[in-house]
Amino acid sequence: MSVLSLELGVFIAGILGASVILQKNYQESGGEGTKGVITSGLLFTTVGIVASGWTWSIHNSLMESGSSSMCASEGLVQCGSVIGDPQWNNLFGMPWGVIGIASFAVIFFVLMTLFLDQNAKRSPQFVNYLWYLGIAGIPFVAWLVVVELLLVEGAPHICPYCTVIHLSMIGVFVSAHFMKKRRANLTW
Repeated sequence: MSVLSLELGVFIAGILGASVILQKNYQESGGEGTKGVITSGLLFTTVGIVASGWTWSIHNSLMESGSSSMCASEGLVQCGSVIGDPQWNNLFGMPWGVIGIASFAVIFFVLMTLFLDQNAKRSPQFVNYLWYLGIAGIPFVAWLVVVELLLVEGAPHICPYCTVIHLSMIGVFVSAHFMKKRRANLTW
């Protein structure tokens, strides 16, 4: 197994692990179920931060030398043309990897605050923050999928690391949905 596939395998294992934790806990009432849902959100977020850092590293490598050993640059499943295209890999001049790190860091802070004291007076407000952050992330995921499949030169391309980040954001959103539902149903 190459290093490239090993990292991707670790990211996928993180997504699957978070999904299993969420599935196991989302209907379990009480504090333990809530802690499990929050833990799944933390795991999705951690994968999102690390994968975003990985894409930023790929971006930097591509900008320096025009190639990267961290990612394939040809074919349908590759990230070189997606991450290496300055026209599409930026938001206000910053690479999407940096945006992802910052966004997931804010989400991590909110989730860690909930994890450390899920019964704090501020927890309903922090669940709402998480919900709004999840909603805000979904249009960006949709836009980046459109870029990969339709807009980048030579499209369609599927960037596996980008897909991991997209799944992480969707996982955060689903975790936030279940937390909001738990608060509304008084099963927190």
